[in-house]
Amino acid sequence: MLAASPFPVGIDGYFYPVQLRSLLEHGTLAYPASPLAFWLMAPLAAVTDPITGAKLGAALFGALIALPAYGVGAQLGRSRGAGLVAAALATTSAGSAFLTFEFVKNGVGLTVALTALWLVLRALDRPARGRSVMALVGVAAAVLTHKMAGAIVLAIAVPAALAVTRDRRIVVGVGVLAALALVLGLAFPERFVSPDDLALLSGMWTNEEHWAAPALVLPRTTLAMGHEAAIGGALAVIAGGLLVRDRERSRSLRVAAWIIVGFALVLALPWIDVRDPMGLGFRVRIIAFVPMALCGAIVATWLVGVTTLLVRDGVLAAVALAILVAMPRDRTQGKVVAHPAMVAAIQALDIPPGATAIVPERHLMFMVAWYTRAPARLAPDAVPRDQRVRVMPLAFIGAGSPLDEALTAARAEPSLAPPRGTHPRHPNGLVLVTEPTWEWVLARLPPPARDHFAAWPTI
Repeated sequence: MLAASPFPVGIDGYFYPVQLRSLLEHGTLAYPASPLAFWLMAPLAAVTDPITGAKLGAALFGALIALPAYGVGAQLGRSRGAGLVAAALATTSAGSAFLTFEFVKNGVGLTVALTALWLVLRALDRPARGRSVMALVGVAAAVLTHKMAGAIVLAIAVPAALAVTRDRRIVVGVGVLAALALVLGLAFPERFVSPDDLALLSGMWTNEEHWAAPALVLPRTTLAMGHEAAIGGALAVIAGGLLVRDRERSRSLRVAAWIIVGFALVLALPWIDVRDPMGLGFRVRIIAFVPMALCGAIVATWLVGVTTLLVRDGVLAAVALAILVAMPRDRTQGKVVAHPAMVAAIQALDIPPGATAIVPERHLMFMVAWYTRAPARLAPDAVPRDQRVRVMPLAFIGAGSPLDEALTAARAEPSLAPPRGTHPRHPNGLVLVTEPTWEWVLARLPPPARDHFAAWPTI
């Protein structure tokens, strides 16, 4: 799926090659981000190139979620067969495929997060110094890989750990970790969970109901993601009923299972706002396959109902194989591929030395950064006026709009640096505009259009 295009795939497709190139050339990231995912992909980029390395990393670390899904699923379902069911559900899910070509860092983060959770549950089940150290390393790795990965692990691991001990040192340790996480979030909000991220929770809800629990609803398209949030919610209801009667699991395992069940139920609620592709509702719905798979492991053992462990594992292994065979192979819903004409247009850009490209679309911003090697930002506010150049696609300008007409008129004004169009199919298909020219253009727009474009709306 990733090799079908020679270009990076996804809205943030070029973000990963830009980061890997910077890491290989300078040892630092071009944009602030949780760093571990890029360090994991860096060796692959070093032996190939940043674009190929990013694709290999996305495919490899996305597929590897099968291993920790098996480990956690086997513990929650109390059988290896249940672990196989969880692994099959996780790896064949629409959400996992979507993360592979769209939100790679999130996909890597979930693999690391489930690995950390498996290490934590194993250490709590059979305490040992070595296992405790490995669990702490796993949690730290999750925090360093992705914000959501770290939040998920801490939300499950901390209550599970506190459930098995009354030792005050544990309570103090958790308090210290919470304080450290708060400090890191305040100091590095783009790398770690910050108060601003937590504030997004309040805006995640809406009065508009979507009972099918899609991941994204836009005027022209809906991303259903296999209805995995709704399926996960149904499995969570069954799993919750089983947990009420279960006394065989350890206390820590029951706590972890209840949190996972609660997570699946929340993600299935129809009032989550999924109308914004940059919103938290969309971000949490696309990872619904994780609690779905883990709840599936709990339910799978009960459905088989065979007392002989060997027979039960054999039956569940067959169920896992059936899942692999039956699941759709074409998991490309929501896939975004760079258009060759736009790639050519961006390759033809000539960003002046010392200038920063201000681009209103994330997808194009990272493309500009990759092909021109110039600094590129979404918002102009942090960039000094004399260092700004605007790079605008026709989708932003609007064919036949007042802005389209003003850009054309600016080319005939001798006192201005003319807007430069580089798109092979339209004069304003992609336009580079210096800041003085942009101000001249804005001044000639009718008030509503002037206010709209002066605000510089971004996506």
